[in-house]
Amino acid sequence: MESTAAGRHQTGTDTAPGRRLLLHCPDITLKGRNQEDFQKALVRNVRHVLRRAGLAWPVAGARGRVYVDSGAAQEGEVERALSLLEKVAGITSLGAAEWLHPAQLTASGSFDWAILEDIVVRQAAAAFRPGGSFAIRVNRVDKALPVHSQELGARLGAAVRARTEWDAVDLKHADLTIHIDAYPDGVYVYPEKRRAIGGLPVGTGGRVLGLLSGGIDSPVAAFMMSKRGCTVDLFHMAASHLRAFDPGQAVVARLAAQLSVYGLNSRLFIVPYTFFDLALVGSATGYELMLFRRFLMRCAEYLATHVGAHALVTGDSLGQVASQTLENLAAASQAVDISILRPLIGMNKQEIIDAARQIGTYETSILPYKDCCALIGRNPRTRSNDEHLRELEAQKFSDYEGLIRQTFAETLLLEYDCGELVSQKTTAI
Repeated sequence: MESTAAGRHQTGTDTAPGRRLLLHCPDITLKGRNQEDFQKALVRNVRHVLRRAGLAWPVAGARGRVYVDSGAAQEGEVERALSLLEKVAGITSLGAAEWLHPAQLTASGSFDWAILEDIVVRQAAAAFRPGGSFAIRVNRVDKALPVHSQELGARLGAAVRARTEWDAVDLKHADLTIHIDAYPDGVYVYPEKRRAIGGLPVGTGGRVLGLLSGGIDSPVAAFMMSKRGCTVDLFHMAASHLRAFDPGQAVVARLAAQLSVYGLNSRLFIVPYTFFDLALVGSATGYELMLFRRFLMRCAEYLATHVGAHALVTGDSLGQVASQTLENLAAASQAVDISILRPLIGMNKQEIIDAARQIGTYETSILPYKDCCALIGRNPRTRSNDEHLRELEAQKFSDYEGLIRQTFAETLLLEYDCGELVSQKTTAI
């Protein structure tokens, strides 16, 4: 559908067996009339990720799956491609398969068992484990195939036992499972089905702006929105001067780079905390942290209108710290009109840490980093309300809108693509 090579295979003008990466994306099949748009988005993202890695392989899509023609690629290249595609939102599982065109299996007028048996036996023999067990899993989507799933599984399993050292069969907990997927475009045979992150293709869920700190929680929240198909831009308020910011070493920049592995094209906007700090003068009230949180939300809303984001994303988890009590979360939300998404709101800390480890941000998040919140009152109030905070804001900030504009007068913009920094500039927003 998306590549000329794949089109030749489907029309039967090229029936030679080949090697393909088979990517399963079952969530897309739930999209009804919009299914084709989601399919095209996933094909586009897969192609982009591979090309960024120097792999210009043909990519095409069909119902519930995408396949990549890897041709005569070396095993190292195939493994590298699989490792990259595991992180592409929208893919639930994937495997490197040998592919047979339907015409090749019925060229003699009846079903040709020999060619399929040879492939299965060869894959089983290569993966033999002494004392291990195996299973054959058949997914016969193409009902035109003249052999039923049960017969396929039984006969191919018998061939493995007869022609290899495998003997024990275990259909529930096998050490090796060889998958046979029969689709209208051909039969795929592969000995390993790897898990991927699932979700929906990036670019299908709208644009959001993630508030990124140097901690553990906010990167996980941004990742979760990428996995739901959102294009995620990132916003950070730096405690240090922007001229001292090193994109290659700064924790927040390294987190943004890792998040773009999943989010593909993304931008990190960094502004200084300095102007708010200078404006926050007077005796301590205990509400300074909430005043800052509301200022941060308003700055994010200001930026969101300029980048076309429809919602903000935070790493808030209910009750985890003082600013995340229900009262303080409500007071922060009331400072802005834009929607605020909190994907971690019901997760406990260990669950968030486990997720951070899985996506590769945890080790960076625990590095020393001076966060703005750490510079504000040590004993913040755990309960606040919008009315009282508005009164304090009126007292302490004579020109609130001007303070926001001043904060964005010098904005550092870093652009990432698939984990790499591709552009850096300072601009006014």
